[in-house]
Amino acid sequence: MNVIAVSDFRNNLSDYLNRVVYSGEDIYIKKGKSVVAKISKTKRTAKKLSILDLAGVISENEADKLNAYIESLDVWDNDTT
Repeated sequence: MNVIAVSDFRNNLSDYLNRVVYSGEDIYIKKGKSVVAKISKTKRTAKKLSILDLAGVISENEADKLNAYIESLDVWDNDTT
């Protein structure tokens, strides 16, 4: 277990994050005598981004602009009948 002081982590943040990302090490950060945090690489799964993922993230004005742009695209008119 790699336990480091918070001040050491702060002073060498880039180095520790590189160790987590590239070596897969877990870093435990202590403040005083107690471990208060753990930094570890996430196990992120590939997920296709959906328009619903933007809900609450973009403003109503941005959503209106996006909707107008989508409606202006001809790709939605695939009627081949």
